[in-house]
Amino acid sequence: MFFANTSFANTSEVNKFLFNENPKPVDNLEVLNVIDQKTDILNEDFNLLLINFWATWCSPCTKEMPSLNELQSKFEKNKLKIVTIATGRNNPNKIIDFFEEYNLSHLENYRDPKGKLALVLGVVGLPFSIIVSKDKKEIGRLIGPIDWSKKEVEDLFLDLIRKQK
Repeated sequence: MFFANTSFANTSEVNKFLFNENPKPVDNLEVLNVIDQKTDILNEDFNLLLINFWATWCSPCTKEMPSLNELQSKFEKNKLKIVTIATGRNNPNKIIDFFEEYNLSHLENYRDPKGKLALVLGVVGLPFSIIVSKDKKEIGRLIGPIDWSKKEVEDLFLDLIRKQK
């Protein structure tokens, strides 16, 4: 069962991230794309991958999506690639309608309809984000929503990208 996490009321956005001292390898991030084809997002080109698990029924998830879209608009996708994965029971048409309604044109949209990937990655609530390095290791995660459009978040990702070289 997934729960929306709203427990981070007045904390700096950057301080909400949990970073791994010993990054663990990530393999096989298989999801469905919008036309229900299986794809492994690890096979895509990126210096840094940000995976955001969300659901159409999760209010904090849908609230943060425009700021996540704004963050992606500030980076080339081969530098920072942001993918969203609607996990669990989400009507595919509602996902597409949501992306169109909020003009989320900078975000990649995938589905994990049975929540298998979320389970494997230890997703404990929604929204839930995971940062994967160029060498395919989980370097950090975030439980709960943040304002992705804040300058401190952009600076964090600029710094993480610099460290990937």
